[in-house]
Parts: sequence; structure tokens; C-alpha cells
Amino acid sequence: MKDRSAAQKWSFGILAFLAVAIGIYALALYGLPEGLRKQMFVTSKGTLPELWYSVLWAHAVSAGIALAIGWIQFIQRLRRSMLSVHRTIGYLYAIMIAIAGVTGLYLAFYAAGGWFGRIGFGTLSLMWLFTLYRSLRSIIVDRNPTEHGQWMLRNYALTCAAITLRIYTPLAALLFGLGTNDSFIVIAWLAWIPNLLFAQRLINLKKSRNLYKSTVRRQL
Repeated sequence: MKDRSAAQKWSFGILAFLAVAIGIYALALYGLPEGLRKQMFVTSKGTLPELWYSVLWAHAVSAGIALAIGWIQFIQRLRRSMLSVHRTIGYLYAIMIAIAGVTGLYLAFYAAGGWFGRIGFGTLSLMWLFTLYRSLRSIIVDRNPTEHGQWMLRNYALTCAAITLRIYTPLAALLFGLGTNDSFIVIAWLAWIPNLLFAQRLINLKKSRNLYKSTVRRQL
């Protein structure tokens, strides 16, 4: 039990570190509109509509902030002892995800990986917005904190596609010599589907543990 608890804390710590690091990375590289145009990712795209640069800036800033702060919401002690802080961060996170999701839909049309890659990134943005909607509805309308937490876990798992994307892309280049035009055919889906499945696995495990505990209490 202690070993599992320690492993969970280490895993969460690594996640928090990567989330903050990549969030800062996004803000540092794309946070200034004039600096954004000089980045290799942007220059490699060639000539694009002026709107694309503005949308990319909004997407990078909003997604970077959401990634950097989202993990804080899963600290149980904070939720219990500092509910106002939890809500404030939640409001900011929701606004950032709404912006990132909408801008992500636009950017998906210009993504590498052909139409299969574009559909993958577009589906990610739609799932981002859908899980955000369900999480907000569950707490604002249904007043169901448990369901709210489950939907937010799914949503942040999708946000963490920013992390997995930056792991898979260099690995595809290093191991298989693939550029983004080829690798994004798969990575556009691989970056978020396993994350979502893992989040669902955590939700199912917690449901099973809670069911077991309630069954034991009834038997006592």
C-alpha cells in the first residue's frame, strides 16, 4: 500500500513538472506575437493567412496556461481546505480551455499529417470542448461534484496531449526518421486517445474501490 502511494505521488509530481515546463515553454516561444513568427514550427509552414498567426498565438497562450495550472485542481487537500482557490483556478482553466478548443479547431485544418492528421487534431479539440461542457454542466446544473471531477479528469487528460505530443514527435524522428507530415498521421490520434483511456481507467478503479468500501460498511 505504501509503495503504491509513493508511486502515485511520484507519478503526479512528474506530471506536474512536465505540465508546468511545457506550459512555460509554450508561453516563452509563442507568448509574443512578433516572436511567434520566428519559430521553426511557424516558418516551416510557409505562407499562411494572417488570421492563422493570431489564432496560433491565442491557442498557444490559452493551452499553455491551462496545462500549467490544471494539475493543481486534482490536489485533494486544496479542494477541501481552499475551495475558493479551487474555484478561481477552475474558472481560469475553463476559459483557457474554451479558447484553446475553439482555436484548435481552426488550426487543425492546417495541421501536418494530411486529412487523417487534421481529423485527429480536430476530434481532439471537439472532445476538449465536449468534456469541458459536461464538467461544467455536472457542477453548475446537476450539482454533482463526483461527476464533475470525472469529466475534469477526462478533460485534463486531453490537455496533456501537449505533453505526449512532445514525447512522440522526437521519438518518431529518432527511431523511424519520420517528419511531422508522416508521423502526425498517427500522433494526431496517439497523443490523446491513450490519455483518455488512462483517465477512464482511473475513474473505473476509483468507482470499484468506493463500491467495495460501501459494501464492506453495509456488512459490518
